[in-house]
Amino acid sequence: MYTKYRTKYKNLVKRNMKKLDVYKPEFDTLIDVYSGMLAQYMIITERLVNEDFNIEVETERGGTRKSAMATAQEKLRMDVITYSDRLMLNPKALLMAKINVDKSKSKLNEMLKSIERDNHNE
Repeated sequence: MYTKYRTKYKNLVKRNMKKLDVYKPEFDTLIDVYSGMLAQYMIITERLVNEDFNIEVETERGGTRKSAMATAQEKLRMDVITYSDRLMLNPKALLMAKINVDKSKSKLNEMLKSIERDNHNE
C-alpha cells in the first residue's frame, strides 16, 4: 500500500510542480522524501478513520494520552508543510517566491543598483 501511494504522490507532485513551472530534476530526491511522507500520512489517516478517530489511549495510571498514531500524524503534517514550502507547492511559498522575484525587478531596486554601479566606477 505504501509503495502505491508513494508512486501516486510522486507523479502528482511532479505534475503539479511542472504546471507551476517550479520543477527541476535536481529536486527528485526531495520529491521522493516528500512523496513518502504523503503516503505515510495517508495510511495513518486511513487507520485513524477506521478506528473512528480514537486518538486517546489509557495510561498505566488510569489517565489518557494521545496515541502514537495521532502523534505520528501530527509530526508528519508539520513535515509535509515544511516540504511543500521547499518544493513551492503551497500558496504561501508561491507568494513569497513571487514577492522575491518582483523585488528584483522593482524600479527602486534598479535605481539603487544604478547608484551602486556609479559609486564603484568613481
